This record gives sequence, structure tokens and C-alpha cells, in this order.
Amino acid sequence: MKQKTKNKIVKLLGPCLINILIGSLRIHGIDKKYQANAKKKYGTVIYAFWHNRLLILSYAHRFENIHILISKHKDGEYIALAISGLGYKSIRGSTTRGGMRAMVELNRAASQYDIGITPDGPSGPKEEVQDGILYLAYKTGKPIIPVSCNAKYKWVLNSWDNFIIPKLLSPAKIIYGKPIFVNKKEELSSKKELLRKSLINLGKKIGY
Repeated sequence: MKQKTKNKIVKLLGPCLINILIGSLRIHGIDKKYQANAKKKYGTVIYAFWHNRLLILSYAHRFENIHILISKHKDGEYIALAISGLGYKSIRGSTTRGGMRAMVELNRAASQYDIGITPDGPSGPKEEVQDGILYLAYKTGKPIIPVSCNAKYKWVLNSWDNFIIPKLLSPAKIIYGKPIFVNKKEELSSKKELLRKSLINLGKKIGY
């Protein structure tokens, strides 16, 4: 099958499958006040979430005009096509390919739109924060909102990130953490570790 045909199939069926599968979940939101208060005060925010949690969150925040950093790899292309039908705008790049151009686009977009970044993407190491999201927070002055999610019943893929695919009708939770600010360059290292710990702790609080 030609690549163009594959892309068309993903773009058409991807949003439908996400709506059916994730739409069937019984999702409970926890500590949404952190997200709501930050957006009220700062207008837009930077969402941070592990790469393996992408599926549930892509449905939960659909049609909010969020701009997502997606890698230029082939897997990234499939993700970009699938979420385009859910109202997301993809900014293509990563720490290894197209990073500087992507950072310029993210910096520009952050004044008007929420940004979504998987700080351990596109290829790991799993649950290790890369520098880009901290630098973006520093340059824009926008708060990073850590987010985690999980489903009680799920499949866990044998991939580098152990990607999570919830099972139909499963209970699920989305939890938001306290905002993280990077006010000085000297804070990049300490806030990087703070973000990593925050995301790990949020995952533990879900209890699945």
C-alpha cells in the first residue's frame, strides 16, 4: 500500500477510532482547578504529559485549538494526521530534527494557543524530561501544567514508552498538577527535575 493511501486512511479513521474508544471511557477529572486558574490568569498554558498517555488526552482536550509538538518521524506523521481531525494543530519537530524551527513556532503560538508537549518524546528515554519544554516556558513566561491520565483496564504496548491503549468502557482518570514556572535560565535544571517528579507523582495518585 502506498504511503499516501496509508496517510489518508489514518487521517480518516484515526479520529473515528479515538472518538469511539476513548469516548466510551468513564473519565473522572481530578484537580482541574490548577488548569482553570492558570488559564484564567495567564491566558494560555503549556501542557506536559508523558508520551504513553497521549491517547486519552487527545480525546479529553479535543477542539481546544491546542498546538502539539509532534516529531518528524513516520510515527509522528501518523499521530499528526489522527489528531488533526480532533481539532489539534501540529508543530513538527523534536530535539533531534527540526528543533530550532519548531521552538520558534511554539514560541509564537503560545501567545494565543495552549501548547502540548510530551517531554520524553519522540523516542525517549521513557519518563525523562528533555530541555525543550523548560526553555519554552522560560522564553514565553507561560506556566507548565503537568497532566497525567490512565485507564483501569488497558493494553500496554511493548514499545519504548509502553504506550497505553484503554479498553472499551473502562473507568479512567485525568489529573492536573500545580503550575511550574521557569523565571530564570539558572532554574532550568531544577525545574526539569521538578517536572519529572510531578508527572511521576500524578501517575501514582491515579492509582491504576
